Amino acid sequence: MICSCNRILWGLALVCALLMTSGILMPSAAQAGGSSISLNKFCDGKYRNGLLKGLRTKIKAKWNPKKNRWQCWIPGSTGFNIMTIGGFKPLGYAEACRKMRGTSQYHLHGRTFHCGRNNVKPPAPPRQPPPAPPADGYGSGDAQYTALRMCNRSRTDTIYAAWVWHDWGENRRPKNWRAQGWIKLSRGQCEQIEFPHYRNGDPYEDTVYLHATSDSVNWGRGEYSFCVRRSDFDHVDSDKMACTARDERLAETFEFDLEAGAENTFNFN
Repeated sequence: MICSCNRILWGLALVCALLMTSGILMPSAAQAGGSSISLNKFCDGKYRNGLLKGLRTKIKAKWNPKKNRWQCWIPGSTGFNIMTIGGFKPLGYAEACRKMRGTSQYHLHGRTFHCGRNNVKPPAPPRQPPPAPPADGYGSGDAQYTALRMCNRSRTDTIYAAWVWHDWGENRRPKNWRAQGWIKLSRGQCEQIEFPHYRNGDPYEDTVYLHATSDSVNWGRGEYSFCVRRSDFDHVDSDKMACTARDERLAETFEFDLEAGAENTFNFN
């Protein structure tokens, strides 16, 4: 009897491992919301056409660490009348869910992907915004600071915004992507943050990535995602984070270019 139970448990563990490696991403008990799909099947169906119809190897979903998201991977192959160069292709999350589950809604728990609404209600983030970026080590000057004004123009009563900016440190050499959050935005309300000058006194000028969330809706799209927490956070090296902690998740963003020395407004609609 003990041997039989051990065989059953071993078999269940093997099935779970096979599902995880085959692109069927399974939720844990604490993440029960929506449904899992086979991203491998979606990728193979989407890109197996034209010359790629004769590709012997399956086109699979693969995590792209440079983009912090799932993408379709076409393997390099050489055969009769066909030669392909391996590489990543876009994998539209909403497109995959529409095709396989009939819904455009999706959410992620770390790297685990689900179609449908996220029924797990996270604790509300703190109501106070995090402190402004530190002034030590940055430049100062007479030029006006570059400001970002984020506004809640949606129909949602309360949302919480987060942002990622290129923290150059003391000069213009690339340093790291810094993620910060949260700022509470009531419907119709705006909040403003300022970015430090470069060391030579020039105002900050770069691209930022913006995300917002509420109890039921997330704002963001595109190919860049970053790691957020349920509580206040200041991730100095956000592009190097594994994002595997229990209270962490990957958040998709809107890309937004800042004009130096100006008040830049972004609306979450």
